[in-house]
Amino acid sequence: MNTVIPFIPKPYFVKNLKDNTLGTLKIAILRKVIGNIIIRSSEQDETISFLLPGKEVVEIPARKLKSREKLTGLKLCRAHEVVDEEVRYNLLQHTRQLANPNSILFGDSVIEDALGLQSRVIYDWAYSLQDIADITTSLQHNALSESGTMWDENKAKLRKSLFQIRYVKAGAIFPHFVSVENVTPELFFHLLACLHFTNRYGAQHTTSGPNVENKIVAIGWSAFEPPLTSLKVSELWGDQKVEQEQGEEWLLKQMLEHYEQDQLVQGSTITDWFKEAWKDQKMVRSLYQKAQQDGETFLKEIKVWKS
Repeated sequence: MNTVIPFIPKPYFVKNLKDNTLGTLKIAILRKVIGNIIIRSSEQDETISFLLPGKEVVEIPARKLKSREKLTGLKLCRAHEVVDEEVRYNLLQHTRQLANPNSILFGDSVIEDALGLQSRVIYDWAYSLQDIADITTSLQHNALSESGTMWDENKAKLRKSLFQIRYVKAGAIFPHFVSVENVTPELFFHLLACLHFTNRYGAQHTTSGPNVENKIVAIGWSAFEPPLTSLKVSELWGDQKVEQEQGEEWLLKQMLEHYEQDQLVQGSTITDWFKEAWKDQKMVRSLYQKAQQDGETFLKEIKVWKS
Protein backbone atom coordinates (compact mmCIF):
# COMPACT_ATOMS: atom_id res chain seq x y z
CA MET A 1 0.00 0.00 0.00
CA ASN A 2 1.03 3.67 -0.29
CA THR A 3 1.05 6.29 2.45
CA VAL A 4 -1.18 8.84 0.70
CA ILE A 5 -4.06 6.57 -0.42
CA PRO A 6 -3.73 3.64 2.01
CA PHE A 7 -6.39 1.39 0.50
CA ILE A 8 -4.98 1.15 -3.05
CA PRO A 9 -1.78 -0.79 -3.91
CA LYS A 10 1.24 1.34 -4.75
CA PRO A 11 1.82 -0.14 -8.27
CA TYR A 12 -1.41 1.47 -9.50
CA PHE A 13 0.09 4.93 -9.09
CA VAL A 14 3.00 6.48 -10.96
CA LYS A 15 5.92 8.45 -9.54
CA ASN A 16 6.71 10.22 -12.80
CA LEU A 17 3.80 11.64 -14.80
CA LYS A 18 5.69 10.75 -18.01
CA ASP A 19 5.18 7.06 -17.24
CA ASN A 20 2.59 5.20 -19.28
CA THR A 21 2.01 1.94 -17.48
CA LEU A 22 -0.48 -0.91 -17.26
CA GLY A 23 -3.10 -0.54 -14.56
CA THR A 24 -6.47 1.16 -14.26
CA LEU A 25 -8.43 2.31 -11.22
CA LYS A 26 -12.19 2.06 -11.77
CA ILE A 27 -14.49 4.06 -9.48
CA ALA A 28 -18.10 2.84 -9.24
CA ILE A 29 -20.42 5.71 -8.29
CA LEU A 30 -24.13 5.75 -7.59
CA ARG A 31 -25.49 9.15 -8.60
CA LYS A 32 -28.88 9.80 -7.02
CA VAL A 33 -31.01 12.76 -8.10
CA ILE A 34 -32.07 14.71 -4.97
CA GLY A 35 -33.57 17.74 -6.75
CA ASN A 36 -34.90 18.35 -10.24
CA ILE A 37 -32.20 18.13 -12.90
CA ILE A 38 -32.45 19.04 -16.59
CA ILE A 39 -30.65 16.65 -18.97
CA ARG A 40 -31.08 17.91 -22.52
CA SER A 41 -29.14 18.62 -25.70
CA SER A 42 -30.93 21.45 -27.52
CA GLU A 43 -34.68 21.16 -27.03
CA GLN A 44 -35.75 22.35 -23.57
CA ASP A 45 -38.80 20.10 -23.52
CA GLU A 46 -36.86 16.91 -24.33
CA THR A 47 -34.71 14.76 -22.05
CA ILE A 48 -31.86 12.78 -23.60
CA SER A 49 -32.79 9.11 -23.59
CA PHE A 50 -31.69 5.72 -24.88
CA LEU A 51 -33.84 2.73 -25.78
CA LEU A 52 -32.95 -0.57 -24.11
CA PRO A 53 -34.82 -3.87 -24.39
CA GLY A 54 -37.96 -3.44 -22.27
CA LYS A 55 -37.36 0.16 -21.19
CA GLU A 56 -36.25 3.62 -22.23
CA VAL A 57 -33.65 5.15 -19.92
CA VAL A 58 -32.37 8.67 -19.31
CA GLU A 59 -28.88 9.18 -20.70
CA ILE A 60 -26.32 11.65 -19.29
CA PRO A 61 -23.38 12.33 -21.64
CA ALA A 62 -20.00 12.05 -19.94
CA ARG A 63 -19.15 15.69 -20.59
CA LYS A 64 -22.12 16.92 -18.54
CA LEU A 65 -20.66 15.17 -15.49
CA LYS A 66 -16.97 15.74 -16.07
CA SER A 67 -17.30 19.48 -16.75
CA ARG A 68 -18.97 20.16 -13.40
CA GLU A 69 -16.39 18.12 -11.48
CA LYS A 70 -13.51 19.70 -13.36
CA LEU A 71 -14.84 23.15 -12.42
CA THR A 72 -15.01 22.11 -8.76
CA GLY A 73 -11.40 20.97 -9.13
CA LEU A 74 -10.34 24.38 -10.41
CA LYS A 75 -11.94 26.05 -7.40
CA LEU A 76 -10.15 23.63 -5.06
CA CYS A 77 -6.83 24.45 -6.73
CA ARG A 78 -7.48 28.16 -6.29
CA ALA A 79 -8.31 27.61 -2.63
CA HIS A 80 -4.97 25.85 -2.13
CA GLU A 81 -3.05 28.35 -4.30
CA VAL A 82 -1.70 25.82 -6.79
CA VAL A 83 -3.02 27.38 -10.02
CA ASP A 84 -2.14 30.58 -11.86
CA GLU A 85 -4.56 33.26 -10.69
CA GLU A 86 -5.27 34.24 -14.31
CA VAL A 87 -6.54 30.78 -15.25
CA ARG A 88 -10.23 30.63 -16.15
CA TYR A 89 -12.15 27.46 -16.86
CA ASN A 90 -11.30 26.21 -20.38
CA LEU A 91 -9.48 29.49 -21.11
CA LEU A 92 -5.76 28.93 -20.63
CA GLN A 93 -3.57 31.47 -22.43
CA HIS A 94 -0.05 30.15 -21.80
CA THR A 95 1.58 26.73 -21.47
CA ARG A 96 2.90 27.55 -17.99
CA GLN A 97 -0.72 27.72 -16.80
CA LEU A 98 -1.03 23.96 -17.40
CA ALA A 99 1.13 23.42 -14.32
CA ASN A 100 -1.74 22.84 -11.93
CA PRO A 101 -3.26 19.59 -10.58
CA ASN A 102 -6.60 20.15 -12.31
CA SER A 103 -5.20 20.52 -15.83
CA ILE A 104 -2.83 17.59 -15.36
CA LEU A 105 -5.65 15.36 -14.12
CA PHE A 106 -8.59 16.34 -16.32
CA GLY A 107 -6.66 17.50 -19.36
CA ASP A 108 -6.64 21.01 -20.81
CA SER A 109 -5.70 23.01 -23.89
CA VAL A 110 -3.89 26.29 -24.40
CA ILE A 111 -5.48 28.76 -26.81
CA GLU A 112 -2.44 30.65 -28.11
CA ASP A 113 -0.15 27.64 -28.53
CA ALA A 114 -2.80 25.19 -29.78
CA LEU A 115 -1.42 22.65 -27.32
CA GLY A 116 -3.33 20.23 -25.13
CA LEU A 117 -2.87 17.68 -22.37
CA GLN A 118 -4.78 14.40 -22.51
CA SER A 119 -7.15 13.64 -19.66
CA ARG A 120 -6.05 10.96 -17.20
CA VAL A 121 -9.69 10.50 -16.13
CA ILE A 122 -12.14 8.67 -18.41
CA TYR A 123 -15.84 9.27 -17.77
CA ASP A 124 -18.52 6.75 -18.69
CA TRP A 125 -21.88 7.93 -20.02
CA ALA A 126 -24.49 7.47 -17.29
CA TYR A 127 -27.81 5.63 -17.78
CA SER A 128 -30.68 5.51 -15.31
CA LEU A 129 -31.82 2.23 -13.79
CA GLN A 130 -35.44 3.36 -14.08
CA ASP A 131 -37.58 3.94 -17.15
CA ILE A 132 -37.80 7.53 -18.35
CA ALA A 133 -41.57 7.56 -17.87
CA ASP A 134 -41.15 6.92 -14.14
CA ILE A 135 -38.53 9.57 -13.41
CA THR A 136 -39.35 12.58 -15.60
CA THR A 137 -42.02 15.24 -15.66
CA SER A 138 -42.77 18.36 -17.73
CA LEU A 139 -43.49 21.67 -16.02
CA GLN A 140 -44.73 24.91 -17.52
CA HIS A 141 -42.74 28.06 -16.86
CA ASN A 142 -43.22 31.70 -17.59
CA ALA A 143 -41.01 34.77 -17.65
CA LEU A 144 -42.52 37.26 -15.23
CA SER A 145 -42.06 41.01 -15.47
CA GLU A 146 -40.67 43.17 -12.67
CA SER A 147 -44.16 43.46 -11.21
CA GLY A 148 -44.33 39.68 -10.90
CA THR A 149 -46.99 39.27 -13.60
CA MET A 150 -47.21 38.45 -17.29
CA TRP A 151 -48.42 41.99 -18.08
CA ASP A 152 -46.40 44.03 -20.61
CA GLU A 153 -46.93 47.64 -19.56
CA ASN A 154 -45.36 49.00 -22.75
CA LYS A 155 -47.77 47.14 -25.03
CA ALA A 156 -50.65 47.07 -22.57
CA LYS A 157 -51.23 43.33 -23.02
CA LEU A 158 -50.18 39.96 -21.65
CA ARG A 159 -46.83 38.64 -22.86
CA LYS A 160 -46.65 35.23 -24.50
CA SER A 161 -43.65 33.83 -22.69
CA LEU A 162 -44.89 30.43 -21.56
CA PHE A 163 -42.67 27.41 -22.15
CA GLN A 164 -42.25 23.86 -20.90
CA ILE A 165 -39.14 22.15 -19.54
CA ARG A 166 -38.76 18.45 -18.91
CA TYR A 167 -37.02 17.50 -15.67
CA VAL A 168 -35.56 14.35 -14.21
CA LYS A 169 -37.24 14.02 -10.81
CA ALA A 170 -35.71 13.37 -7.42
CA GLY A 171 -35.23 9.64 -6.82
CA ALA A 172 -33.74 8.80 -10.21
CA ILE A 173 -30.68 6.56 -9.86
CA PHE A 174 -27.69 6.45 -12.20
CA PRO A 175 -24.89 3.90 -11.81
CA HIS A 176 -21.72 5.43 -13.20
CA PHE A 177 -18.02 4.70 -13.68
CA VAL A 178 -14.94 6.91 -13.70
CA SER A 179 -11.65 5.29 -14.73
CA VAL A 180 -8.18 6.61 -13.96
CA GLU A 181 -4.81 5.84 -15.49
CA ASN A 182 -1.25 7.01 -14.79
CA VAL A 183 -1.94 9.29 -11.85
CA THR A 184 0.00 10.05 -8.69
CA PRO A 185 -1.65 9.49 -5.29
CA GLU A 186 -1.95 13.28 -4.92
CA LEU A 187 -3.88 13.62 -8.18
CA PHE A 188 -6.16 10.77 -7.15
CA PHE A 189 -6.86 12.54 -3.86
CA HIS A 190 -7.82 15.61 -5.88
CA LEU A 191 -10.25 13.51 -7.94
CA LEU A 192 -11.89 12.14 -4.79
CA ALA A 193 -12.37 15.72 -3.59
CA CYS A 194 -13.99 16.71 -6.90
CA LEU A 195 -16.44 13.80 -6.67
CA HIS A 196 -17.18 14.45 -3.00
CA PHE A 197 -17.83 18.19 -3.21
CA THR A 198 -19.76 18.48 -6.52
CA ASN A 199 -23.56 18.30 -6.24
CA ARG A 200 -25.06 20.50 -8.98
CA TYR A 201 -25.35 19.24 -12.54
CA GLY A 202 -27.33 19.70 -15.74
CA ALA A 203 -28.77 22.71 -17.51
CA GLN A 204 -29.73 25.73 -15.40
CA HIS A 205 -27.54 24.51 -12.54
CA THR A 206 -26.80 28.14 -11.64
CA THR A 207 -30.46 28.74 -10.74
CA SER A 208 -31.07 25.67 -8.58
CA GLY A 209 -29.65 24.12 -5.45
CA PRO A 210 -27.89 20.78 -5.08
CA ASN A 211 -29.57 18.18 -7.29
CA VAL A 212 -27.30 15.11 -7.31
CA GLU A 213 -25.78 13.10 -4.47
CA ASN A 214 -22.66 11.13 -5.42
CA LYS A 215 -21.89 7.98 -3.48
CA ILE A 216 -18.77 5.95 -4.18
CA VAL A 217 -19.77 2.29 -4.00
CA ALA A 218 -16.37 0.74 -4.71
CA ILE A 219 -12.98 1.19 -6.34
CA GLY A 220 -11.42 -1.68 -8.25
CA TRP A 221 -7.95 -2.07 -9.72
CA SER A 222 -6.50 -4.37 -12.36
CA ALA A 223 -3.92 -4.39 -15.14
CA PHE A 224 -6.68 -4.11 -17.76
CA GLU A 225 -10.03 -2.37 -17.32
CA PRO A 226 -12.99 -4.80 -17.44
CA PRO A 227 -15.85 -4.13 -19.90
CA LEU A 228 -18.25 -2.78 -17.30
CA THR A 229 -20.34 0.28 -18.16
CA SER A 230 -23.35 2.16 -16.83
CA LEU A 231 -25.35 1.03 -19.87
CA LYS A 232 -24.56 -2.62 -19.16
CA VAL A 233 -25.49 -2.27 -15.47
CA SER A 234 -28.83 -0.67 -16.37
CA GLU A 235 -29.59 -3.26 -19.04
CA LEU A 236 -28.89 -6.18 -16.68
CA TRP A 237 -31.13 -4.61 -14.01
CA GLY A 238 -34.13 -4.80 -16.32
CA ASP A 239 -37.42 -3.06 -15.56
CA GLN A 240 -37.62 -3.70 -11.80
CA LYS A 241 -38.47 -0.96 -9.35
CA VAL A 242 -35.43 0.26 -7.47
CA GLU A 243 -34.52 1.96 -4.20
CA GLN A 244 -31.15 3.52 -3.49
CA GLU A 245 -29.98 0.64 -1.28
CA GLN A 246 -30.86 -1.84 -4.02
CA GLY A 247 -28.98 0.27 -6.55
CA GLU A 248 -25.87 0.26 -4.37
CA GLU A 249 -26.05 -3.50 -3.83
CA TRP A 250 -26.55 -4.11 -7.55
CA LEU A 251 -23.63 -1.89 -8.54
CA LEU A 252 -21.35 -3.53 -5.98
CA LYS A 253 -22.44 -6.98 -7.22
CA GLN A 254 -21.41 -6.02 -10.77
CA MET A 255 -18.01 -4.85 -9.53
CA LEU A 256 -17.48 -8.08 -7.58
CA GLU A 257 -18.18 -10.08 -10.72
CA HIS A 258 -15.25 -8.34 -12.44
CA TYR A 259 -12.80 -7.90 -9.55
CA GLU A 260 -11.46 -10.29 -6.91
CA GLN A 261 -11.89 -9.37 -3.23
CA ASP A 262 -8.25 -8.27 -3.01
CA GLN A 263 -8.70 -6.04 -6.06
CA LEU A 264 -11.47 -3.92 -4.60
CA VAL A 265 -12.26 -1.59 -1.71
CA GLN A 266 -15.83 -0.69 -0.77
CA GLY A 267 -17.21 2.82 -0.65
CA SER A 268 -17.72 3.23 3.10
CA THR A 269 -13.99 2.69 3.68
CA ILE A 270 -13.13 5.29 1.05
CA THR A 271 -15.61 7.93 2.17
CA ASP A 272 -14.82 7.62 5.88
CA TRP A 273 -11.10 7.88 5.18
CA PHE A 274 -11.50 10.90 2.87
CA LYS A 275 -13.68 12.85 5.30
CA GLU A 276 -11.16 12.31 8.09
CA ALA A 277 -8.19 13.17 5.86
CA TRP A 278 -9.85 16.39 4.65
CA LYS A 279 -10.00 17.69 8.22
CA ASP A 280 -6.20 17.95 8.23
CA GLN A 281 -5.91 20.98 5.98
CA LYS A 282 -2.16 21.25 6.52
CA MET A 283 -1.76 17.76 5.07
CA VAL A 284 -4.24 18.50 2.27
CA ARG A 285 -2.33 21.64 1.27
CA SER A 286 0.91 19.66 1.14
CA LEU A 287 -0.73 17.13 -1.20
CA TYR A 288 -1.85 19.90 -3.53
CA GLN A 289 1.60 21.50 -3.48
CA LYS A 290 3.21 18.16 -4.31
CA ALA A 291 0.73 17.67 -7.17
CA GLN A 292 1.63 21.10 -8.56
CA GLN A 293 5.36 20.41 -8.33
CA ASP A 294 4.90 17.09 -10.13
CA GLY A 295 2.98 18.91 -12.86
CA GLU A 296 5.75 21.47 -13.35
CA THR A 297 8.36 18.72 -13.58
CA PHE A 298 6.24 16.81 -16.10
CA LEU A 299 5.73 19.83 -18.37
CA LYS A 300 9.45 20.61 -18.33
CA GLU A 301 10.42 17.02 -19.09
CA ILE A 302 8.13 16.85 -22.12
CA LYS A 303 9.44 20.27 -23.25
CA VAL A 304 6.04 21.94 -23.07
CA TRP A 305 7.20 24.50 -20.55
CA LYS A 306 10.73 25.88 -20.68
CA SER A 307 11.39 27.82 -17.50
